[in-house]
Amino acid sequence: MESKEDFVKKQIIDASKTVFKNYGFKKATMDHIAKASGKGRSTLYYYFKNKNEVFEAFVKNEYESRILETSKKVSSNFTIKENLSKYRKIKLEHLIKLSETYKYLLSDLKENTSFLFQLLYEIRAEEVSIIENCLRWAIEKEEITPVPETDLNFLALAIVTATDSLEKEIFLYQRYSNDMFDRLDWINQLIIKGLQH
Repeated sequence: MESKEDFVKKQIIDASKTVFKNYGFKKATMDHIAKASGKGRSTLYYYFKNKNEVFEAFVKNEYESRILETSKKVSSNFTIKENLSKYRKIKLEHLIKLSETYKYLLSDLKENTSFLFQLLYEIRAEEVSIIENCLRWAIEKEEITPVPETDLNFLALAIVTATDSLEKEIFLYQRYSNDMFDRLDWINQLIIKGLQH
């Protein structure tokens, strides 16, 4: 059951989405967030020291929703091709939606990309874990060549890192085309071919 503190924190994070959408990062203030959440400034500062902390919670919340959706969609019942396609499709659709929703925020983040990507780097271990599971399932089904356990994490990290560069292009620079899903499937096929017997 959700505690009162978690509930209030969630209300603040949800309200911050509207604030960051309307004002971007630079122009958003703690006053905007307090007003949008219906909380007093003292309540806001009880949970978050500053706007950066609210933003960090906002990014983690957006990221966690994507991770949760991905966890539900990939399965040991699917092939490695199906799992990687689902993973990339969910990621791409989520990024396109974010880039269309948070236009003001994006222009601010373009000026300080290291802040966002350092934050994403710290929380992407869950994404790497999902890809590790997909690789393990494929090895168990003999779809791909067995990989030593010590290399499995590195391989999953490499796959996630490859999509992270696409993430930067899509989210920050809105560089995506109508055939992006096909292109990502092509990348999936190349990765899978390289992993097969």
